[in-house]
Amino acid sequence: MTQCIVRRTLLLLAATWLAFVVPTAIAQTTSPAPTAAPATTADAAYVPTLTFDVASVRESRPDTQSEFIVGGANPPHSSLLNLSNVTVENLLEMAYGLLPFQMSVLPDWDRRTMFNVQAKSDHSVDEKMAKLDDNDARLEKQHMLQVLLAERFNLKIHWETRQGPVYDLVVAKSGSKLHAAGSMPPTADELKTFGDRKIPDLYQYQRGGEDDRRGYEFIAHECSIQSLVELFSMMLGTNVVDETGLTGKYDFLLQYHGRTPDDNNGDDPTLWPPLTDAVQDQLGLKLVPAKGPIQVLVIDHIEKPSPN
Repeated sequence: MTQCIVRRTLLLLAATWLAFVVPTAIAQTTSPAPTAAPATTADAAYVPTLTFDVASVRESRPDTQSEFIVGGANPPHSSLLNLSNVTVENLLEMAYGLLPFQMSVLPDWDRRTMFNVQAKSDHSVDEKMAKLDDNDARLEKQHMLQVLLAERFNLKIHWETRQGPVYDLVVAKSGSKLHAAGSMPPTADELKTFGDRKIPDLYQYQRGGEDDRRGYEFIAHECSIQSLVELFSMMLGTNVVDETGLTGKYDFLLQYHGRTPDDNNGDDPTLWPPLTDAVQDQLGLKLVPAKGPIQVLVIDHIEKPSPN
């Protein structure tokens, strides 16, 4: 995930939070490992065991009438965790690799209460993390946060598989309109915005000014179909299953207003089309409603943490 400032127009969709200063942390005791997410075939060979040595969890009260930062640092090959103004829902999504629709009902205080979280382990853990491949490092960071949630929020969970509405992502009859990776060089605006940082594979942008009301743009540089599926799952609030058969990486520009026709005022010709229509018209792909299994994390118990 990425750092963002509330009300800013550039919304990045990236895996790593941007780093800033880490405050003093407090010791955290060891607790039994929590119930992990159902393992995929790729995950099954590696069993994460690492935990944070020190951690601080404090409730934050940002001024919601002005800009404030939501985000922080969560580098995958380091034990560092430094988050600002995040909710328990945010923490659960990070710890278990969830999208919001994969969680059962949370307590009323969850969406209103924000926390600042800082945690770290010693050099030996960082040395081990540095040698892991990306997947195993991801599993370790998730496990570390799962243990922190179990200890500090007294979290107790279990998993259920439920049937529900999903979407299949397929290639439209007209054929894919995705561009080969590298065919859309970064624009001058992108180079100015990101500077020395790598331009994200996929990010959302709202231009502002007269274009502001038309909708949003997704801009992709060397984006995989898996990243696109994860984005659509998040936006549509349910599983999106890749049935395209496409295995490459792609560049594209996707302009949309609202998720479905119900969210879009079709009488206004100045608006871009809803996402479900734009995907077919602009990318040559199609989102087909279907029924399928959804893994759901059921929250059996959770509490507000006591102040450090």
